[in-house]
Amino acid sequence: MFFGRNMKGSAAAVGVAIALVTTCEAAQDFFASNPLNPVDSRRNPFDSRVSLTLGAITAGRSIVNETPTPANPLPPLTSPIEDIFERRYWYLVLLDTKEVLTAPARWNSGDWLMLGGVAAGIGTVAIFDEEIERGIRHARSDTVTKVFDNIQPLGNEYAIGIIGTFYLAGEIFKDPRAKATALDSIAATAIASGIVENSLKYLVGRGRPTDGKGAYDFEPFSGRDSFASGHTTEAFALASVISEHYDEPWIRFTAFGLAGAVGYARLNNNRHWPSDVLAGAAIGTFVGKVVVRFNRRHRALLIEPVLSSNVKGAQLSFAW
Repeated sequence: MFFGRNMKGSAAAVGVAIALVTTCEAAQDFFASNPLNPVDSRRNPFDSRVSLTLGAITAGRSIVNETPTPANPLPPLTSPIEDIFERRYWYLVLLDTKEVLTAPARWNSGDWLMLGGVAAGIGTVAIFDEEIERGIRHARSDTVTKVFDNIQPLGNEYAIGIIGTFYLAGEIFKDPRAKATALDSIAATAIASGIVENSLKYLVGRGRPTDGKGAYDFEPFSGRDSFASGHTTEAFALASVISEHYDEPWIRFTAFGLAGAVGYARLNNNRHWPSDVLAGAAIGTFVGKVVVRFNRRHRALLIEPVLSSNVKGAQLSFAW
């Protein structure tokens, strides 16, 4: 009997894991054919950059200088990207929010079909929420709980540490990719968890498994907050940002694998229904990818004022 219960729990766990991976891949494919994304999304926009300085020498002669930016032109603790304390970064976060919330207005028929497929997958899992939840509960053990309890904070406080590490690495080693990863992660997690996911929680009003009222206890605007999983949303938003900036297979596998483990930890602790976790994975992946790809296009063109003793004008930088 013990072996049978464990087999049932294992099968449920495998089913949830497959659903999580399927959602991530579907969200990734959603952007692969997006006509609004004309540039190579995985290319580092800082690999090649040319600066055009347009202005006037004090003697009155016009100049146009086209020179490649030196490989390491900046002093320590700086990198060629916006800083978290600069106003322009927070303006960019506002633009990110607008880009995410208005994305459906730019979707084509294929995009809507993809959304329908993801929604159908979440709905199918929801039908079996209670059965999957019982299987996971029967398979729970002290060892499994300890392992996943140590992974669960990746969807909350540990995520802050990871983002901070990327930011410091970008500053200290003058690595724009690491710094962009941190800044994009801040924006993506704030939008996904703070706006999209919290709004869904309030609108849907789904009861948690610990409430004892079953998987289909919904009371909109009641303050019940099971759908969607916030930890999973944040973990997948962070994972999708990292995988967009670092496309090495082992990094992508590790990032999404740990995000999936966060989702399972929430199921193991009986804090969410499986469809809650699946929805959080889809939301986080979608928002993370939208933010990175929008910001990459935004950062490809930079205009800055140039003021010196013999030049007054503007510097136009663009990446390709």
